[in-house]
Amino acid sequence: MAKKKQRYQVPLTSKDNVAKGWSNPNTKKLFKQIGIFSITAQVFFYLLSQFGGGFKLFNFMFIGDGKFDDLENGISQNKYYFSPQLLQAEGFSSVASPPMIVIWRIYEFFVKTQSALAVSVIVTYLALVFFIWLVTKNISATIFLSTVHPILFAFSRANPDMWVVIATCIAGIALIRGKNWIVAVIFGLMSALKFPFLLFGLIFLFRKDYKNLALQAIVTIVAFLSPLTMKPWGILDQINVFNVILARYYQSYVIGDAGMLFNVSLFGLEKPLLYLLQGNNLITVSQAQDVAVAALTLQLVSLILISVLLLVIPVYHHKKSNKVANNQLSSSQETDLYLVFFLFLALLECLFPQIAPEYRLAQLVVIVALLFSVKSRFLENRFNLVILALVFLPKHFLVITFPAGVTHVVTISSLISPVLLIILAFRIQKYLSINGFYLPLLNRIKVAKNRA
Repeated sequence: MAKKKQRYQVPLTSKDNVAKGWSNPNTKKLFKQIGIFSITAQVFFYLLSQFGGGFKLFNFMFIGDGKFDDLENGISQNKYYFSPQLLQAEGFSSVASPPMIVIWRIYEFFVKTQSALAVSVIVTYLALVFFIWLVTKNISATIFLSTVHPILFAFSRANPDMWVVIATCIAGIALIRGKNWIVAVIFGLMSALKFPFLLFGLIFLFRKDYKNLALQAIVTIVAFLSPLTMKPWGILDQINVFNVILARYYQSYVIGDAGMLFNVSLFGLEKPLLYLLQGNNLITVSQAQDVAVAALTLQLVSLILISVLLLVIPVYHHKKSNKVANNQLSSSQETDLYLVFFLFLALLECLFPQIAPEYRLAQLVVIVALLFSVKSRFLENRFNLVILALVFLPKHFLVITFPAGVTHVVTISSLISPVLLIILAFRIQKYLSINGFYLPLLNRIKVAKNRA
């Protein structure tokens, strides 16, 4: 019984896992070349935006009003969250979870000036750079991965995702070393901070590690509810306020058009396309809502179709060949596959929600760093590396404006990034299927079907 359980555990880092190099000696060189290309292109696009090309991204991120905006707003507004008085403030549509409010209050206590705020963000960024270097042990890879656009975007905005990417990096290190309870705790804290991270529980589910799956659920619930006990209002009242905040956010960002500018989700592609189909006609508020409802319907249909196609891939490879079933995966191969699956889940968190800003892609960056550390064969594929580089590049050099009646514009980043993410999702699923990642699950299903 113990051996069967061990089969689904990610092993501790072995000597083979640490010492093994790339099977293709040119991979490290290729990674460096793509990194140089990515940095060069990124700098070019930043400068292009500075001198009037597309959206003024450089100004917005580094020297404009958008700098540190998310953290500043959180510090100044945290006292309003979960207060029943917020129900009278109809224009308030920002959303945050209870643990996020606690973090903002800690910042409010220690950060009193703009300079202190800047120092706190820089220190947090340097901590991430250290963790990336700790993982990769490679200067070139550290420079490349710590300066890609999603990382810089998260930190220039001082968005809570800057804490999430550090937590993701720590969770990945723990996953490689087999410290699964640490992974469960971090996943739980991230899930309480931002709900989409509940999806990471699938890693434990696939491994039949129900103990740590339960630990993740408990940490999520405790971390979410504990801050609610620190206020004089009842927990039910605060949850009611939280639901109102979510509804307002949904009305403004999903039904409205506030979330279209930096949205990399599938919804961020389909909704602007439906607006473009309106042509040059004036769009009323009612028509804009109709567009949003139509886009939500289209997104639901698209997600069902994409999900079915993604599920067909492992079944197809299982039917096509059973050779992998007879091969025992080595420690490094198994770790590689679980990290690629980790990347897959983080990708779905960008693609599937209605709103997924570009800084959400920063999670993919740190998981790529983890894959680099285990010399993943997934990164040996030139096409995979090119797709990842294109996903991480800023793509704001073209702005599309909509007819009167719609407040915001969209850049081609929101139109291109979802397509690249879909391509990457299928590439990952094919890689996992060919290497037998889903075989234990498919074999269990087959056995259960035969018994039935």
